[in-house]
Amino acid sequence: MAKFTRILSIDGGGMRGIIPAQVGVTIESKLQQKTGNPDARIADYFDLIAGTSAGGILTCIYLCPDAKNPSRPRWTAEDAVNFSINSGIDIFQSSFLKKLESLDGLIDEKYPSDALEKFFLETFKDCKLSQLLKPCLITAYDVEKRKAHFFNQIDAKKYPAANYSIRDIARATSAAPSYFELPKIYSLTKESYALIDGGVFANNPALCAYAEVRNKFRIPDSRPDKGPTAKDMVILSLGTGEAQKKFPYEEVKDWGKVEWVQPLISIMMTGVAETVNYQMLQIFDAIDKPNQYLRISPDLSNKQPLPLDGASFEQISTLVSLGKEEAEKYDAELDKLIDLLLAE
Repeated sequence: MAKFTRILSIDGGGMRGIIPAQVGVTIESKLQQKTGNPDARIADYFDLIAGTSAGGILTCIYLCPDAKNPSRPRWTAEDAVNFSINSGIDIFQSSFLKKLESLDGLIDEKYPSDALEKFFLETFKDCKLSQLLKPCLITAYDVEKRKAHFFNQIDAKKYPAANYSIRDIARATSAAPSYFELPKIYSLTKESYALIDGGVFANNPALCAYAEVRNKFRIPDSRPDKGPTAKDMVILSLGTGEAQKKFPYEEVKDWGKVEWVQPLISIMMTGVAETVNYQMLQIFDAIDKPNQYLRISPDLSNKQPLPLDGASFEQISTLVSLGKEEAEKYDAELDKLIDLLLAE
């Protein structure tokens, strides 16, 4: 039995989800090397995976069972990178007519959702949340009820009303406002929900994952009636890149609603992610266990623009390289963290 409750948290970020997906390749490779098991997968060594938007899709990919062997993951971490690349190329396409009709996303969604929904249907088919291999937490926001909506496998296994098709969960968590049409999805008991991208409130879902484990997990030997505390957890948080474009005062001081739409989405996503990282650092520092929390997310402030929907060959190549560079930069820290994942 693992010594710690092990959590993987993955941020949202559109095409920049390639960055944590590529870091995941290094993590899976290190797990295989350290265990001597070439079939080791990310799902084997985390007790809960949390994700928002692109991170939510990666969560589904890592935890989706193989139809031929339902106790094992269907895909590798390398597969997850390929999915991120190929789906982005297909999805972030917009005809000249669509751009003209939407004013490039100002008065209508920027991209048609057909390709997105087709990809999720072909990828996840009829897989249900309750069938995922491990507990998970995937974020979305209910615009009708005005409240956060969490998809979690623990509840889905107990209650049909909390169970959904994975393809619908992926569609909901990635429904970025102004980029895609807002979907209405249904639970297996036919309750309907109008949901948008969880990045509007939890682009970095690490703190949500921490709360979920505190609430729903138990340690039979030492805390049979209560959840693990921070000293019992190891958390790896993978980001999609910190604040990129700066906004000089003279440029923005007289902006109105139209000018602020896209900058606010970026500021909101990175601001939330940075705040959660600060909170997590304080939690683990307070118990003198800073080594049990690791955040990996590149600084994009001096990079060429990498928009959420940037799916050109050059942009994809840059994102793959950034993921590899981050994994190399944190090589020693990842080795130490993986030793904690494997501790018994």
